[in-house]
Amino acid sequence: MLWLEHGVDIDNAILALSTYVGHAEPKSTYWYMEAVPELMALTSLRFERSVQKMEVIDHA
Repeated sequence: MLWLEHGVDIDNAILALSTYVGHAEPKSTYWYMEAVPELMALTSLRFERSVQKMEVIDHA
């Protein structure tokens, strides 16, 4: 959740974490992420912001 709050590139962070914990593939690390309500709310907010930015660019 902190990664999302701070705008971290999740895919790169998971790759680094996967290497750190010794997983052979990042998909093994993604297993630890759960769809908890707080995480889903942050993800939704981030998506809404990106859509709003795209709308501004389209109308420019």
